[in-house]
Amino acid sequence: MTPPGPPDAWSPRPYHQVLRGPAHRWWRPLLGLGVVLAGLAAVLLGTLVVTVVATAVGAVRLEDPADALDEWWVLLVTNLGLAALIPVSALAVLAGHGWRPGFLSSVEGRLRWRWLLVCAAVSAVVLVGGTAVLWGVGGVPSGRGGEDVVLLLAVVLLTTPLQAAGEEYLFRGWLTQAVGSWLRGPVVSAVVAALVSASLFALAHGAQNAWLFTDRLAFGLLGSYLVWRTGGLEAAIAVHAVNNVVVLVPTVLTGGLADALSVTSAPALPVLLDLAVMAVTGVALTLAARWAGVRRLLVPPPPAAGVLAPSRPLG
Repeated sequence: MTPPGPPDAWSPRPYHQVLRGPAHRWWRPLLGLGVVLAGLAAVLLGTLVVTVVATAVGAVRLEDPADALDEWWVLLVTNLGLAALIPVSALAVLAGHGWRPGFLSSVEGRLRWRWLLVCAAVSAVVLVGGTAVLWGVGGVPSGRGGEDVVLLLAVVLLTTPLQAAGEEYLFRGWLTQAVGSWLRGPVVSAVVAALVSASLFALAHGAQNAWLFTDRLAFGLLGSYLVWRTGGLEAAIAVHAVNNVVVLVPTVLTGGLADALSVTSAPALPVLLDLAVMAVTGVALTLAARWAGVRRLLVPPPPAAGVLAPSRPLG
């Protein structure tokens, strides 16, 4: 008897095609999309309610809405709201596709913490060095942080990794796997999923000029490459988290946080240098993955001979 699902449901496959299991149907990504949209609405509503209540009871201050991005609690609420994309993405995979959410983290069905720490260390070395080069070309930031600098630093260091992980779970995780599940060819599906997720990731940052969009698009493509090359989100999460911390800490210390978070344009030279840093980061993490022997493919168990295998063998 022929096993259920797509012809490749029982074959080894890369991260972006994990959801093409025996229970896959064409409509499942649409069901997952509905879950994500509902989750995003709930997150936005929750963020709005927290903000309104906090200001109404005087627990926080917001003297000038134009300066909101300089407030530590605004950054905290924003980061925690983006971190909520992790359970939203997990629920989309579980409810929409019938898969255990662990396979959103990697082809091994879990977040590989040791590999994540290796990626963070490698990313820190490359990105700190790249930032030093950028400062050497464009100048070192100057200025002094405000009175809430300690609180802002604490929020950046403690919640920015969660914010970065939330964005990666949504764009390089659920969206990549959902798009990839629609296409049978591993190469075509990898390219399409990368282009879709990177484009939406860049557009989600709002108004921006062509160079800034290019920078963010390239960052999304780097994340997609790392996910494909390593079979999980760990490398992309590490790069994203380290990059954001390396960018935000100096801006907090120099009082430029609001400008950094609301930037809408970038000149060509810094973007070109940043693209070079991304390339070095990709090469360094590729070599690290090869050294660590990171597993890249999901290897499903074979269906029982003559018997229809369960619809969710890995869930």
